[in-house]
Amino acid sequence: MDTQMHNAREAATAVKQLVGAGFRVCVTHGNGPQVGMLALQEPSARLEVLDAETEGQLGFILELELGNALPQQQVAALLTQVVVDPADPAFSNPTKQVGPHYSKEEAERLAEEKGWAVASDGDSFRRVVASPLPKEVVEWRAVQTLLQAGVITVCCGGGGIPVAVDGAGEKYGVEAVVDKDEASALLGTRLHADWLLMLTDADGIYDPAGWPHQKLLLPSPVRCSELAGMRFASGSMAPKVAAACRFVQATGGSAAVGRIADALRIVQGGAGTVITAG
Repeated sequence: MDTQMHNAREAATAVKQLVGAGFRVCVTHGNGPQVGMLALQEPSARLEVLDAETEGQLGFILELELGNALPQQQVAALLTQVVVDPADPAFSNPTKQVGPHYSKEEAERLAEEKGWAVASDGDSFRRVVASPLPKEVVEWRAVQTLLQAGVITVCCGGGGIPVAVDGAGEKYGVEAVVDKDEASALLGTRLHADWLLMLTDADGIYDPAGWPHQKLLLPSPVRCSELAGMRFASGSMAPKVAAACRFVQATGGSAAVGRIADALRIVQGGAGTVITAG
């Protein structure tokens, strides 16, 4: 919990700087570690319910720290449903890493006991679950209304709560975890956002061809066509690059990857890797 509060405080500081520079800010976030840990505590719970629980938990923490950093500003955390296609091939090829890291022996045991799919993550192993592409953010108009009213809005936590739509037009929950970057890109497209900032613990995007002496892709901006031939890590940077390009091609805006502490410097052109269409 202390780590989560610290990270939320760091995010709130970055948002405060952006708001001070005149930006209206919508905050999205991941939930990979939390949803995996919760699945261990609640083994009978469906994955979309765990998504909702973590979105509420992390939304509260962010709402709290944003309110402390910006006491004169209204802040609201909104549970967000994201429509996915139940026929998405991701359901037969789980790739989204969730939960803690395990040794190979532990991972094999858990896969046998719980019926999990597991995959390597560097020197360790993690549970992997389906991560279908988002088709729509159900509450995007509510988010738009809040932003237009000057409310800092926290939403699409962990990629949102995955739902599908049946033949009668009714929604139902789906066991999956939607990629937070793809959900954020779709939300940004619906909102006609100027920027999609994907803030991490990395300085920006590194050219994977230079391993182990990788070069940061600077100076910015970098066009999507320049990134197309590069082979990024599938579990980390590849989804960010794909989501960034989806956003900029749809909106004509800018996307960026960089450190959370550098958020304002990124939009000012002084840090991170900025991605543009073309």
